[in-house]
Order: sequence, then C-alpha cells, then structure tokens
Amino acid sequence: MQAIVPAPTFRSPTAVENESDLLDQNIYSAFLVANGGNGTQRVFSVATGGSIPQMLGSTVAPTNAWQLSYSDLTTNLTKPGELGSAIGEGAVRAIGITFEQAGITPATGAQTSYGMAQYEVSDALRKLSFEFQIGQKRQIVGAVHMFPGFGGVGGSVSTTGNAQTASIAVNGMLGSGRRLKYPIEVARTDTIAGIFTCGAGSSLLFSNTTTTAGNGCPSLIWVNLLTTVAGDVR
Repeated sequence: MQAIVPAPTFRSPTAVENESDLLDQNIYSAFLVANGGNGTQRVFSVATGGSIPQMLGSTVAPTNAWQLSYSDLTTNLTKPGELGSAIGEGAVRAIGITFEQAGITPATGAQTSYGMAQYEVSDALRKLSFEFQIGQKRQIVGAVHMFPGFGGVGGSVSTTGNAQTASIAVNGMLGSGRRLKYPIEVARTDTIAGIFTCGAGSSLLFSNTTTTAGNGCPSLIWVNLLTTVAGDVR
C-alpha cells in the first residue's frame, strides 16, 4: 500500500532503519465546556495524564474524574502538541467534532447534571468555532457545525410516562466528519493545535445554570483526526 505522508525527519534509535508501518489512526483530544464558558481554548496541547483544558463559567466546579485528566478516553498524544515517535508522520484525511451526551432517566425524563442534551448542543453549535493549525499556521477554520462528529448517541425526542419531554441531539450525521479533498500533512515534530473560540464575546448558556459544585452541565468536546500514519517499525 502507498500513501502520501511527510518524509521522516527523525526516527527513534530503537526503530528499524528505513522501514515504516502504515496505519489508519484516530488522533484525538478533548476539552471541557460548561455554562458560562467563553473566550478560547486549545486541544492537542496536553498529553495523556495531564489536566484537560476547560472553558467554564467562574462558578462551575466540575468533579467527574474522566472530565478532568487525560486518559485514552480523551487523547492518544504522549507528547504535548506533537505526534512524536510514538505515532509518527501523518496525513489527516478528515476532521470530526463530537459532544459528550447527557443521560436521560427513563422513569422521570430527568437529565444528568453533566453532558449535553438538545439545549446544550444547539447553544454550542451557534456559538463555537474551530481552527486547526500546524506550526501556528492555519490549515482550516469554520463553525463547529461544519465538522460533524464521527460518533456519539443518535438524535431522538420522546415523551415519558409523566409527560416530560426528553431529547438528544448530536453534531451532524454520525460517521460523516469533514472529509478533506487534500490531506493535511503533519510531521511528528510539527506543533499541532485545535483552537475553539466562543464567538463575538458571547458565553455558553446551558440549561443547568446552578452554581453548586459539579453543575453547569460540564461536557467534553472531542476533536478526532482520521489520519494515515507512517509509524516506526520496532
């Protein structure tokens, strides 16, 4: 199989000389949003084990462990801002953005205090933009709804037994993503950044606006890069 990826600029001393594995990889990173979040925030800037960046109102205090520290759930970078030798050279073929979904209690229709339902999804889509950079150079930019997610819970609306209406919505058609006609090439030593901005000085307005710890609908937003990777052979 042949693929267009950047020529290796560095190889690990433990790698087989002049040999590469071609892999179809997810390169992904997430950040946390909540009611009152504003300004800008970056993904791909912190490696696994580090703290997840946050775009939160000043009174929101998230407590869910999976939303606070990077693990394989939220990134596969082992080097901050770079693919590094653990991944290798890459060619990004598609970009997708996925929102963490709120849970709905079937018996009551009550929404969990974390994750997005239809109200939060709509607000994030109307206010957030996304820019992907390599070496501080813009590669692509647009509103978040221009980068539909690769996965997540499907959309639905229903009425519960006690006449409560519950709804779930995701960013676009599942499995679609923003397919790129020309892949974006990334060397293992390139600095990559995904920059989210809450537009025109606005702030996120989620359905849970209470200020007690853990409220404000804290929700992860993932960016996934479908990438052809030429990794080191060991």
